[in-house]
Order: sequence, then C-alpha cells, then structure tokens
Amino acid sequence: MNDPKNNPCKVIARIHWIPATEGGRKHPPVGPRYSTVVKFEHEAEQWPQVAWSIVADFKNEFRTEAEINFLSPDAPLHLLEPDNKFELYEGRRLIARGEALKEQIEQPSKMTRIHATAELQAQ
Repeated sequence: MNDPKNNPCKVIARIHWIPATEGGRKHPPVGPRYSTVVKFEHEAEQWPQVAWSIVADFKNEFRTEAEINFLSPDAPLHLLEPDNKFELYEGRRLIARGEALKEQIEQPSKMTRIHATAELQAQ
C-alpha cells in the first residue's frame, strides 16, 4: 500500500455525512484518519471504471473538516482544486458529499524534512 505521506499535496475539504435514514453511515468514522473511495463530480462519467481512494485527516470532532489527499501518488492532483465537489463511497454505498475548500497544502519533501532535522540537531 502506498503511504499517503508520500503524496505531495493535500487540501482542506468540508464533508457532509449522509444520514443512515438516507442510506449513509450510522456515525462518521472514528479516529483521526479515514480512507475510502472517492468520486469527483468532474469525472463522474468514468466512475467506477476509474476510481481513486482518498485519505482524510479530520480536523474536528464532528468529522466535517479534513485535510484530504490521494492514497496513490499517481492520482490526478487537479481534482483537488478548490470548489471541486466529490462523493465518498463504501463499496457502492454513498456515505458523504464534500468539496475542496482551500488551495493545495504543499507538504515538505523528505529531503526538506531531513535537512530541517539536521539543522535542529546541529543547534
């Protein structure tokens, strides 16, 4: 499995969970990290033949805001642009709708992290 930490881009997203009475989950997922299949509005006609998985790192206890990125480093990063709408699925069951809110958050490269760590150790 690919490590989502190796994917260079994340965005802040708002997530609206579908109630169980409408076929969604009984409760949002527990824990700070969640991964599932995503369908983007811009590529809906290709789904599920072309499907991607996202990783969501939740920013609040209600699981309504998260930093999201793709599980695969080969995923089309342009889908993470602000205002892009998406749906989250567990199998073929729609469980949430969301939208990308903010510009991409560049994560420091591994070399940048190593350099920063070396500088701190030298001090």
